[in-house]
Amino acid sequence: MTPERNNSCPCGSGKKYKKCCGLTAGQNRVPDYVAINRDMAYQGVTGRQRAAFCNAYIAFKAAKIVEIDKTLQQEVTSTGVNISCARGCAHCCTQFVVASLQECECIVYYLYRHDKVREHFIRAFDGWRDNILKIEDSFRKINDLGEKINHGQAIDEDRRLFDEESRVYARQNNPCPFLIERACSIYEVRPYICANYFSISPPEWCQALHPSSRQAVHMKIGLNLGRDMPYFALPEGSRIVSSMPFLVYRILVEGYDVLTEITGKSYVRMR
Repeated sequence: MTPERNNSCPCGSGKKYKKCCGLTAGQNRVPDYVAINRDMAYQGVTGRQRAAFCNAYIAFKAAKIVEIDKTLQQEVTSTGVNISCARGCAHCCTQFVVASLQECECIVYYLYRHDKVREHFIRAFDGWRDNILKIEDSFRKINDLGEKINHGQAIDEDRRLFDEESRVYARQNNPCPFLIERACSIYEVRPYICANYFSISPPEWCQALHPSSRQAVHMKIGLNLGRDMPYFALPEGSRIVSSMPFLVYRILVEGYDVLTEITGKSYVRMR
């Protein structure tokens, strides 16, 4: 179900739908915008700063993911359980995924250098978004509750509601638009939330509609993203976290201007 043109866009940008995702929904000209932004992205002083940041952050994050893997393996060894995740098992890739601005910028950087992955994502995004619009209320609630959780402002009831709405989201069985043949096409730059999530129960239990889905057991370690590498264009201490596919898509289509439209940020100060 497509939202009314004058309603707020479900991506959380704060814009009206007609001036945000509705502007390009279902139109073949989207790749033209992407090509223009790709050609401009790393030109000039700001562009060189963006490129330098992306290269540094990708290396930084790769080292952090190695730490995550090592910690999880130690936990698995000490408890005697087995990780049931394997390539081609994409059951958890229908869940709500958030990522920081840093992560999304680097995913876009990766997409600019992998044409087939970028083109697949753009094609798949429309269908993914259409399914999101069917549960627009839940999607908005998850975004709002997730923001409270990420900023340490959530109470137990917020976390309970977040889990409840996340199950509504997962029951849509809406695959991540980055999946290609049931494998992650951006694995090298995947979000922390994906790298930090393992199942130790039968893999089929991870399906939201499976009778034993509520008994599925997952492992993850605590991540203090407050110590993450800061984004070059944000004031000290500021963090932006959003639905990963939506934020990546907006950066691709709108370029750097998207940062000035993110809810809660009136502008971005360039250093």
